[in-house]
Amino acid sequence: MLSKKTIGLLLKIGIVALALFFLYEQLTAKSSIEQFNSAKILEQIKGHYGVFIVIILMMFLNWFLEALKWRFLIAKIEKISIKRSIRAIFSGITVSAFTPNRVGEYGGRVFCLEKADRIQAVLITVIGSMAQLVTTIFFGSIGLLYLPSYKSELSHFFHKVSFAFPVFAFILIVLNVLLVMLFLNASVFSNVLSKVSFLKKFKKYNSVFSFYSSAELGKVLLYSVARYAVFTTQFFILLELFEVSIAYNDAIVLIMSMLFVISVIPTIAITEIGIRGSVAVFLFGLISANTVGILSATFVMWIVNLLLPALIGTIFIFTLKFFRK
Repeated sequence: MLSKKTIGLLLKIGIVALALFFLYEQLTAKSSIEQFNSAKILEQIKGHYGVFIVIILMMFLNWFLEALKWRFLIAKIEKISIKRSIRAIFSGITVSAFTPNRVGEYGGRVFCLEKADRIQAVLITVIGSMAQLVTTIFFGSIGLLYLPSYKSELSHFFHKVSFAFPVFAFILIVLNVLLVMLFLNASVFSNVLSKVSFLKKFKKYNSVFSFYSSAELGKVLLYSVARYAVFTTQFFILLELFEVSIAYNDAIVLIMSMLFVISVIPTIAITEIGIRGSVAVFLFGLISANTVGILSATFVMWIVNLLLPALIGTIFIFTLKFFRK
């Protein structure tokens, strides 16, 4: 019979192998080859190494902010160093590389913890992800409100049906206010779950949503907004790098809309890069004919923010502890 140490090692090797396989499949998938021209991307980056280094540094800043956010959240059940939090973040990215909608990220992180209850840790990680989703939906809704000015069919529809846009805007505003208020008062979920008869025995886990005050959840949202600002700026710089002529205000509206659409589309790892490219071309194609530049910016964004961190995470996978003494 295999020992826990051997099983743990085999699991780590398996995770790394699966992550590398799925990342390779995404890079070499037919949709990726058809959409992205690696030679042209490298040619464009040549001579702009300084800008590319800034893009890389922004990637590290993005995930550092996520590490700070997760460390702040997880402190309710276990105090960890920023170093271990960073290790957990990159490990999670690696595990998420081969899971639907990146759900493996939750599991990848909690195995960096030494004493805390892992189910509680997963639920806490979900709270952090919800903060990022709320941020994406909030700013994405703003983008959607401005989108009709770029999409003639939408403009024509809202002009023809005069009440349509005010109703659409009102619904979006109400939904976003409710979404933010629900997040800031997450303890409501603990109260609701505690009243469901078959969930009462899971009080230990239901109570996770009551760990945080509105002020603390507000701080989590600020971390998420900071990440969002880094990400959107990063993409705008890449659009400029690949000569997609677009004003900053227009770019931000379309980027916010793009992130919103991507966030609500269920994906599996093998199709993610193709979906990102298609959404980007559709939206940015409304004001730019530089399809190659749009696709190149999208592809490099994926490589820098997901593929590179996933590769870094393969190193940290071997520090995970699947079994405790």
